[in-house]
Amino acid sequence: MSSNLEQQFLHFEHLEPLGRVLVGVSGGVDSVVLAHVLLKNGYEIGIAHCHFNLRGKDADEDQEFTRNLAYKLKVPFFTTKFETQTYADTRKISIQMAARNLRYFWFEKLCKEERFTQIAVGTHLTDNIETFIFNATKGTGLNGLRGIKAQNGKIIRPLLHLTKDEIYAYAKDQKLEWREDVSNQSLKYQRNKIRHEVLPVLKEINPSLESTFKRNFKRLSRLDGFVQTQVDNLWKSWVHEENHTLKIKISDISTHPFADVVFSYKLSGFGFNTSQIDDLLVVIHGQSGSVISSKDYQIYIDRNDILIQKTRFSTVPNEYSITEFLGEITNPIHLTFADLNAGDVKIKSDKTMAFFDFDSLVFPLKLRKWKAGDKLKPIGMKGSKKVSDLLIDLKIPLPEKENIWVLESNNEIIWVVGIRTSEVYKIIPETKRVYQIGLVR
Repeated sequence: MSSNLEQQFLHFEHLEPLGRVLVGVSGGVDSVVLAHVLLKNGYEIGIAHCHFNLRGKDADEDQEFTRNLAYKLKVPFFTTKFETQTYADTRKISIQMAARNLRYFWFEKLCKEERFTQIAVGTHLTDNIETFIFNATKGTGLNGLRGIKAQNGKIIRPLLHLTKDEIYAYAKDQKLEWREDVSNQSLKYQRNKIRHEVLPVLKEINPSLESTFKRNFKRLSRLDGFVQTQVDNLWKSWVHEENHTLKIKISDISTHPFADVVFSYKLSGFGFNTSQIDDLLVVIHGQSGSVISSKDYQIYIDRNDILIQKTRFSTVPNEYSITEFLGEITNPIHLTFADLNAGDVKIKSDKTMAFFDFDSLVFPLKLRKWKAGDKLKPIGMKGSKKVSDLLIDLKIPLPEKENIWVLESNNEIIWVVGIRTSEVYKIIPETKRVYQIGLVR
């Protein structure tokens, strides 16, 4: 049995032959076997263990067991503790999802800091079957039925084609020690119900369940790859990027027979769930202005287009002071400043350039996001105009509106940046000094 496991391991195509591998070890039999097999076959490894602060003394003992395992194997050991319950409550997600997120974020961080090239975890075929049943029960597409990927970026799963029974047999044959997680027996977790109540019934129906699923996963993976290629081709023909915004013409997709398939594949990668994607296909025929949000992205229905933009969680101040001696800023937007003699200036008709009578300005200038009620006296026009009306007239898309900045002098807007300057501070025949501002896109 041990030779069978090692033969399958050695045929795992995603292992880099000369890489350093960080192994996620919980203390359970799967991850312990994985660490031993990697080390036995000449790989340079480190062991990483997560303490999730969920199981009291048992979790403390798991941590100590993995520390001792690393010491016996003479490999580097890394461990950390997470406030998993707090993380889950704050983000309104399940404990399992919280633990998964925390674990992989930390693994990625360790990889960068310690120069590991891959992250190996002990996912096996039985885990994969449980995931299939879980996804099929909850509702999913082909991507959710194809099973867990053997490789996802730096993360690899060398035991993915091995059953739990094969892993146990190898561990006993090699006289390895491991710890059993008592929470794996609790039926309050949905996956445990599948493991202990559903799988035994399915194995009664088909004693070769694992072999059948292994073949099914191979077929579904190939089918998924084929569909993904078709989806990618359609997506590329529909999507155009402008100013960090993805734009899709509604006319291109509104009657396409496979628009739902394309959106299901592509928008899930932006964090949108199935019901949100279904909603999108309905609202594109309604009024513009509809917004659908995921954790990190927003979809806007804007006149004739679907606009997809990353949500910006700004950590920069709401206002910036601009002194007359400042040469350039790059944050929050890239602006250049110059104090010039009037005779040396050539006025350009370019919205990314603004020119003001230096002596009429009151410094420091203030750079801030525009807000409702803002008004400007546009150059060449009599009277004032609301900035919101100006943006509507110019048909600025909704996501771009949220990233419009204004520049003030003495609490009066002198420039809606990149769009329109003020009549009040324009260059006149008597101007001696010109304050030139450039927007670098």
